[in-house]
Amino acid sequence: MKKSIILGLIFVSAVCICKAQSYETSVEMSKIGYQNAVAIDLPYKADDVEKTVEKVFAANGLKGKNASKGFTEYKNVKFKKFSNETISIYTKVDKNKQNKNESKVYILVATQDGIFCTSGTCQQTIQNVKEFANQLNPHVELYVTTVLLNKNVEDMKKAEKELRNLQSDSVSLQKDKEKILNKIEENSQNMHNKQQEIEMKRQIVNETQVHKAQQESDLPK
Repeated sequence: MKKSIILGLIFVSAVCICKAQSYETSVEMSKIGYQNAVAIDLPYKADDVEKTVEKVFAANGLKGKNASKGFTEYKNVKFKKFSNETISIYTKVDKNKQNKNESKVYILVATQDGIFCTSGTCQQTIQNVKEFANQLNPHVELYVTTVLLNKNVEDMKKAEKELRNLQSDSVSLQKDKEKILNKIEENSQNMHNKQQEIEMKRQIVNETQVHKAQQESDLPK
């Protein structure tokens, strides 16, 4: 049942994200005000999307550093998926304040002279960025599924460890049970032996009492 629910949720997410398309907008950057950006809205948590974006760039040999206003900066890099020229790339992922399971990705590209690309000045570059943003969908879905898988594997291993501990406890308890049963049997036998001993001593006491009484009656008057 759980498997069907998980697969169903993944399927629904996949259908939703297939409809997501990137678009041009503007976003505020520190000191230099609003700049042109390509954005895309995704039905995933911001943390998951942010880590996915980092992984995608890292897979292409790019390592960013934190910049102001929550941006990640890839300064003076070669990234042929965007442009054949040396460029600077800026990314940012914003949470959706109304829905924590949705977020917005911003991608900005600046030329070496610091001019931010628009569809009017760098049409092909912006088109490339849009296509790149549209292709983030399956990457995020894979990341989320991988995180879910890792958690399920971890939970399974934890449950397996707990089972091994219970099995070990069962063996120990069984041994303890056998010891206790042996002790109970031994105690029962000891009680039986002691009861026989008491009966024998009671008989001796009775016989001795009779003998004493006889001796007393046989005393000279």
